[in-house]
Amino acid sequence: MRFGGSGFAVSGFAVLALAGSSFGQPPATPQPPIAGMWKLNTEKSTVRIPPGATELRQYVMRPDGFLVGLLVTLTGNPQSPLHTLQFTAKSDGKDYPEYADQNIADMIAEGKPTARSYAEKKIDDYTTEWVDKQDGRITAQGKKIVSQDRKTLTITVDGSPLLRIYDRQ
Repeated sequence: MRFGGSGFAVSGFAVLALAGSSFGQPPATPQPPIAGMWKLNTEKSTVRIPPGATELRQYVMRPDGFLVGLLVTLTGNPQSPLHTLQFTAKSDGKDYPEYADQNIADMIAEGKPTARSYAEKKIDDYTTEWVDKQDGRITAQGKKIVSQDRKTLTITVDGSPLLRIYDRQ
């Protein structure tokens, strides 16, 4: 082993090259256009939320093909400052459990599974049909549409003129 001179530079380069490589790490999972953090744009949306409230959505694709969706609503109400909703699902049209802060405590205390479910089906890279159910009955369904520039997420509910429009964060 040589110290100093060009030997040190080569050794230093080799260490930096290995440190910056993905050696020993699984390849990154390709993320769909919906992946990322989204904030409700109340000026563009036709749905209304209470003054001071904020809606944030986050979507991440896992290596096993499951999409994790998280909705956090900051209510602006000190007695109930936030609400959450989460699902982990594939875009295969099957029902997957959906969890909300309102039902988690009851589920744990009673030892019961969630009565809520979520299903989605990919239409194309930018559009997904979704279905929410409670006790096996459809409570809402619609589409999630990501703009081609990937800056806007629009969520529709079938039979409703209300739109939720989110900006990528």
